[in-house]
Amino acid sequence: MNEQNIEQFELYISNKMSTTDQKSFENSLQNDENLRSQFKTYQETNSFLQTKFSAESALFTENLKGISKQYFNLKTGKKVRIINLNSKYFAIAASVVLFFSLFFVLQNNPPKYTDYNQHEKATFVERGDENKALLLAQKAFNDKQYQKAIPLFETVLKLNYKPEVLYLYAICLIETDNFTKAEDILLSLKNGTSIYNYRATWYLALLRLKQNNINSCKNFLKQIPADAEDFAKAQELLKLL
Repeated sequence: MNEQNIEQFELYISNKMSTTDQKSFENSLQNDENLRSQFKTYQETNSFLQTKFSAESALFTENLKGISKQYFNLKTGKKVRIINLNSKYFAIAASVVLFFSLFFVLQNNPPKYTDYNQHEKATFVERGDENKALLLAQKAFNDKQYQKAIPLFETVLKLNYKPEVLYLYAICLIETDNFTKAEDILLSLKNGTSIYNYRATWYLALLRLKQNNINSCKNFLKQIPADAEDFAKAQELLKLL
């Protein structure tokens, strides 16, 4: 992907192309598969940046503007010229630096398990005193006290071997690095007929990610179908691995 293409992509996305240039660019996208692929990558990278770095985006962009000024000054050896921040050319230059800087960040900061372990809350229905252990397990899980939750879930599972209990129990096991037991449970859920089969597949991928077994992680991610709840996250993670 060259600098000229990135400038075109930025102009098109920001609606700053003339009508003639826009039509020409769209025709190129239709007829040039390589250009179309590069444009899709650029769009996805921008989308990822906005979602992952939204809190720091303003500061990050300002820093990159400073970098771009220094870079072009050192490259040309010319005296720095003050540029209007509204200039479309300056915006394009900053975008170019931003794009390549993002790839540098991603290459040096690969995805980690902790980027994806935002677990859903446990919400079991209270039926009486017989579920006291279950309610205590629920509270410990929601408070992220996973080590405390494990024996409570084990007590519940002796009486109630439901998929939703197994599923949350497996998450606690991953969080406490009990990988073998977690894998056995998740594989049984994955190969079962409950609504947790694809959720279990997603967590098998996360388990492998935590173990730094990237190939196995990718394999599980590819098994998540398009209609599954975690499909979008799985595709995002695949692109980053």
